[in-house]
Amino acid sequence: MGALKGSISFSKFYIRGELPDGFRDRFIERIQLRAFRPLTVEEDAEQRAGWCSIENPLDCELDHGKIFFNSYLNLGLRTDRWQVPSALFKAHFAEAEREHLAKRGREKLGRREKEELRAVVSRKLRAQLIPAMKVVDLSWNLDAGVVRFWNQSPRAHEGLVELFGDTFELDLVPESPYTAARDLGLTAEQQTAFELLKPTVFHAEPTAGGAPWASPN
Repeated sequence: MGALKGSISFSKFYIRGELPDGFRDRFIERIQLRAFRPLTVEEDAEQRAGWCSIENPLDCELDHGKIFFNSYLNLGLRTDRWQVPSALFKAHFAEAEREHLAKRGREKLGRREKEELRAVVSRKLRAQLIPAMKVVDLSWNLDAGVVRFWNQSPRAHEGLVELFGDTFELDLVPESPYTAARDLGLTAEQQTAFELLKPTVFHAEPTAGGAPWASPN
């Protein structure tokens, strides 16, 4: 979803820190190290995230021409996840458990045996499925130090902040009244006054007897 087509709703972040000298070549190297790698059936990982081309989520061979657009750095954040339907897994696990017990002439599996059997069944089912894919666009105005991310989920934001920091060695600060005020170019006196502001409550606090608007008996 995002920058080139689809939703026009995005979240805004600000960069904390300075861009290093020769940052473009350095960023390309670090992006390539954290480019998306497909999940495999043999792995235990349920989910994986990484960078991809903003124009094609299947293109993870990233270079200068696919990343930089004038003063913008554009990427897709791709996340793949195995989604084996619960009912399907339970049915196959129950069948595998019955076969396992019958071969050994037993009535019950131990805890460790169940864990091992779950892993076997999970890999078997994954081999018949394709991981679910989700891609969110990211556009970074390098001159302004502003990052737009086409997702408003707090969980997605957490994943972005972590991967962004690991990749670029810079911190992302979510947009807030404080960052908005900073962009207004306040004087030092105004900035100090703003930082001393406290939230105002626009409704009455509930009383022990109930809602503040409730009439007394």
